[in-house]
This record gives sequence, structure tokens and C-alpha cells, in this order.
Amino acid sequence: MATKTPRIPEVDFGRGLAVFLMMLVHTLWMYGDTFTQQESTLGHIIHFVGKGTAAFLVFMGMSFILSKNQSTKAAIFRGLFILSFAYMMNFLKFIVPLEIFGTMPEAFVNAYGWQSPLTAAQLGYIFLTGDILQMAGIALFLVAIIRHYIKNKWGYLAIGLLIAAVSRQTSGYQPGIEGLNYIARLFFSDHYQVYFPVFPWMSFILFGMFLGKLVSEHKEEPHFMFNKLPLIASVALLMGGGLCAWNFQYHFGNFFHLGPGGTLYLLGVNLWLMFLVHKVVKSNKNNIVTRFFYFCSARVTSMYIIQWTLICWGMGIIGFQTLSAGQTLAMMPVVVLCTVLTQILKDKIELAITQRKNSTVSQSSQLASHGSN
Repeated sequence: MATKTPRIPEVDFGRGLAVFLMMLVHTLWMYGDTFTQQESTLGHIIHFVGKGTAAFLVFMGMSFILSKNQSTKAAIFRGLFILSFAYMMNFLKFIVPLEIFGTMPEAFVNAYGWQSPLTAAQLGYIFLTGDILQMAGIALFLVAIIRHYIKNKWGYLAIGLLIAAVSRQTSGYQPGIEGLNYIARLFFSDHYQVYFPVFPWMSFILFGMFLGKLVSEHKEEPHFMFNKLPLIASVALLMGGGLCAWNFQYHFGNFFHLGPGGTLYLLGVNLWLMFLVHKVVKSNKNNIVTRFFYFCSARVTSMYIIQWTLICWGMGIIGFQTLSAGQTLAMMPVVVLCTVLTQILKDKIELAITQRKNSTVSQSSQLASHGSN
């Protein structure tokens, strides 16, 4: 009988950590002034921390392989779910403060080179902003198909490397057909309407699938894959770093629109981060910090949407990129706390609704039973 793949606590811990770090990064981006972002120590630290975004996708790929439900239909449904929530998030964080509340700072609008009031085309442009959720939703469709036909871990690795290798060559591709141009941007964008194009960011999911296969193939050795991480991370870091040093503009360019060298460099950094997560989890420390990360991991999509929405709504009070380094640092725990409290409130509301539904169903069953008697 096949041995069941155990749940990997590093995946849960690491995914929760990634969500937490994203809150800090987004607080800096939207609230920190130019000096804070570009020249302060805080800005340099948080921008480095922001490189952990790729870890979120690596863990996503591992979860995809280690999930109990391996059906293609379930993966496609999950992709649709994430895509729908991605555009709902854009509506909440942009359209609501712009058009319903009227609280979005003019400085934010000016950053696009626009002035209020916005035209329908401009509102549409913002609503269609491509975030990591759009990329994740599309990637789930694609990896579901890939997993259906390819079962070998080396196949996942090869496709991931191929996507990374061609990412710079395909960057900015447009078919020149209205409607299809936006679809092409979701896949190959080289500008900031789409921050996380499928090429190259999907490659991190495939690298995670490769690692997930290593775990599932060595169920009897739960630490096998993690013991290999220093070697894999070092190779990726050296290759990626070397390519970036040779031609930084081509291989890295900017964080959101990477070339092959930048992709490998970030992979190396994030695999080292994953190894450190493994060491923390292996220590078996159960405290408020670890419980918090597990809490975030179990609600990853919800918390991502909540934190972005609260940050954008908060600009109506704080402004856009107005805070000094000290003020930005002080705002970070405020954003985290508000996100967690909102999530807890959401959980309680959902639980109350579920209990009410169950109670109604139970009462209906009892009445039906009495009626039949």
C-alpha cells in the first residue's frame, strides 16, 4: 500500500511568513516617502525582504503537488476562484476609494500621469492591474494541464527553466489586437499595469512542484528535500548572480519583469530562506510567532486581499507615499494588526452563518421526520 505523503509544516510556516512580509513591503510602497523607499536603511531592508515574494510561489507549487486533491478539474476551479478574487481585490482597493468613497489621494492618481476625475478607460486600466493573484490564477490552469501530462519532476524543472530562459525574449510581446493585448500583458508584460507576468513568475511555481516531487518520492525521509536545499540554492544563486553581474539590465532589469539570471538569483535567495524556515520548524518551537504564521497560511488569499484593501483605503487618511522612515516603521504593525483583526471578524461572521445554516437544516430535518411519522 502506498505511503501517504505527510503534511509539510515548512510549507505552512513559509507561506504564512511570506504573507506577513508582503504586508510590510506593501506598507512601505504605499506609505513611505521617496527618501524612505530609496535611501533609508528601512527601505533597503524591506526591499530585500520583498524578494521573498518568490517563496510564496515556490510554496504554492509544493502545495499543488502535495495536495490530496490531484484532479485537473479541482485545479481549474481553484484557478477560477483565485482569478475572480483577484479582480474583486482590484475593485475594493482601487475603484471603491476612487469612485465610491472619493478618498484616494490625488498624488496616487498623479503617479499614473492622470488627474481626477478619471475617465472610464482610466478606471478600467486600474481595475485590470495584474497582481500576483492574477498570475497565480492563470498559472493554476497551466500547471494543471502540465501535471496531467507530465509526472516526472525533471519535466517540471525543465519547463520552469524554459519559461525563465525565454522570459526576456517574450517580454513586451503584443499581438496588436484589441482585447488580446491585455491577455498578452498578463503573460509577457514589461510595464506596470501587470506587475507579475506569467513569464517568468510561473517558473517559481514549477520549481516548487519539482521540490514537492522530491518530498513525495522520499516519504520515508521527511528531511531529504530540505537537506538538498543548500546545494540547489547555492547553484541557483551562483548561476543567477553571475548572469546578473555579466548583464544586469538583461537578466534582472527590475524586480517585477525579470530575465533568466534574475529569476535564478531570486530562486537561490528564496531556497536559502526555505532552508532557514526548515531549521526553525525543525526546532519544534510552538509560540505566538509560529502560531501566527500558521494562522496566516490557512487564510493566505483572504489575508492578502484584506491587507491590500486596508492599505489602499488607509491612503485616504495617511496619503500616498507621505511617511518618513520612522512613521512607516510605526505603521507596519498597525497594518498587520488591522489585517488580523479584520480576518478574525470575517472568520467569526462566516462561522455564525455556517452555524445558522446548519441549525436551519437540522430543524427542517426534524420537522420532516415528525411529519412523516
